[in-house]
Amino acid sequence: MDQLDKICSKIATDESNAWAAVGVILRWDNDELETIVVKRAVVEGDPWSGDMAFPGGKKASNDACLVDTVNREVLEETGIDLTKATFLGYFPITLTSIRPGSTVLPLFYLYHGRPEIHLNSELTGYYWVHLSDLRSKKKKAVLKNRKVTVFDLGEDKIWGLTYKMLEKILEMMEG
Repeated sequence: MDQLDKICSKIATDESNAWAAVGVILRWDNDELETIVVKRAVVEGDPWSGDMAFPGGKKASNDACLVDTVNREVLEETGIDLTKATFLGYFPITLTSIRPGSTVLPLFYLYHGRPEIHLNSELTGYYWVHLSDLRSKKKKAVLKNRKVTVFDLGEDKIWGLTYKMLEKILEMMEG
């Protein structure tokens, strides 16, 4: 059994109820750890339309496991080949409040260097965000008729599921 099979087996055992997966791609930039967040295109009927997110998506029937899902989705959406990154692990599945019953598995990767980004039509932009800067960007905002806490990137705001995942990462870094 190769390394990917072992990872898939572990994730399938622990997180078999996940509906989708996202890639939390980390990299070092001048001794600062940063991650990429992408801006989803505005699409009628999409509950995450126009939101900031980690790249990823729903598991397809031909994905052997959620690692395959993330590898495929991240490559399609951003052009980043996660087979060239180091798989670090995953958080427990996270529930989304926008679509009850939908669970997302965050998978963590360390990318060495700065990948070239090629966005597909599902995305309209991206940011590399230094994790150490996020606390100073925390604010209250009204988004989609909800008063929420966000990480304010100026024109764009990180909130909801992606905000929850980033909060958890920051808590781990600070603890």
